[in-house]
Amino acid sequence: MSRRVVPVSRLVRYIKETFESDPVLHGVLVEGEISNLRIPNSGHWYFSLKDDKASITCVMFAYQNRKVNFRPKNGDKVILCGDISVYESMGSMQMIASTMQPSGIGDLYLQFEMLKKKLHAEGLFDAAHKKPLPAYPMRIALITGSNTAAREDVLITFRKRWPIAEITEYPAPVQGNEAVGKIIQALMEADQGGFDIILLARGGGSLEDLWCFNNEELARCIYNMQTPIVTGIGHETDTTLVDYVSDVRANTPTGAVEVATPDIFDVQADLNTMYLRMVNAMKVRKEKERRELKRIAEHPVLKNPKRILQEKTVKVQFLYEKLSYAKTNLNKQRQAYNQILSAFNQCLYTTSRSIRSQLNNRQSSLHISMKRRLDSDRHVLEIRRERIQTAIQNNEVRFQNQTHRMIQLLDAYSPLKVLSRGYSVTYHNNKVLTHVQEVSKGDQIQVRLADGTIEAKVEDIKNG
Repeated sequence: MSRRVVPVSRLVRYIKETFESDPVLHGVLVEGEISNLRIPNSGHWYFSLKDDKASITCVMFAYQNRKVNFRPKNGDKVILCGDISVYESMGSMQMIASTMQPSGIGDLYLQFEMLKKKLHAEGLFDAAHKKPLPAYPMRIALITGSNTAAREDVLITFRKRWPIAEITEYPAPVQGNEAVGKIIQALMEADQGGFDIILLARGGGSLEDLWCFNNEELARCIYNMQTPIVTGIGHETDTTLVDYVSDVRANTPTGAVEVATPDIFDVQADLNTMYLRMVNAMKVRKEKERRELKRIAEHPVLKNPKRILQEKTVKVQFLYEKLSYAKTNLNKQRQAYNQILSAFNQCLYTTSRSIRSQLNNRQSSLHISMKRRLDSDRHVLEIRRERIQTAIQNNEVRFQNQTHRMIQLLDAYSPLKVLSRGYSVTYHNNKVLTHVQEVSKGDQIQVRLADGTIEAKVEDIKNG
């Protein structure tokens, strides 16, 4: 079986596309030891991940490794999460890492990634479920640990940034076995309190310290809340499940306050700007209305209303006299119209009687004339009918005679008539033979007689 020759680039591209289309090779968790670590000026990390039997080339781009909260070095045992691909220029397999964790917390990190994938598949992280934050929240619920540095930072930021808001605290432990239940209880109470927004905050810590915020029950509780919620958990590099489920995630507790509230100085500046705009708009409106008032005040109606009234009175008097004259003229025209109408009715009565008499006389004369004309036409039609019947009978006799003669003539010239006298007609290939040259020895021919057809074969041909 022949095979098609392909360039190396096409083969490597096919392998790369095969790797990248395989869902098993996406989001792979791999544990191993870092070796050959190289960090150029671009900020990307290039290294190998190995164990006692195999090694794989890895790369972690700068925008991803900025989230790693420790500095890796050769010999560190880590857990990577990423995709398997092919580096086309070298034709080598490599792993593109998206996250890196020390191997000591591998079990927790594995649980975190599995639960994260599960909730993401159910749609709990979809942007369509995120509630918008109010522009100017006045009643804010704060859920954080009591007597913690994160609480003090949040309250200080509130007093500096948005001191006019009413802050209601719901203290809850943010670390340990009882933290999840207490936080859920605080969230449910705050959700029923009619607040504009809820802040869930905690300071930085290790993965174990922040683990209560990766609880599935807590994540589902936040997803089902009616009040918008902002989370500020840990430092910038820390990301928990509640951050993915919340409406807005901030990088720190202080950042959560900055996301949830406006700066009062910015609001005051905006209010001052709007106040100045309103004052300017009122000045412009006032000046416009003043000019309009001046124009109305200078109108003749207001400057000399008595003169306007006199002019209108004269005009009304003139119209009244004109109306009186028109009324008198209308009465005269109505009288003349009544006289004309009476004369017209009398004339119409006389004319109608005369016309009716003339119509009666003409109708009688027309009746007699029509009767005579009808009798005459009936006589003429009777004569024509008799002539047509005679002509039809003569034509029928003539047609019958002519048809009989034609039948006799056709019978006399009929080929069958000739055949009855002992003649025959010979065919070859459905064609009548008139010359012996039209057939050859051995041809099949048909001989037509008066009472049938004979199939024959040519044995010999004689001319003359």
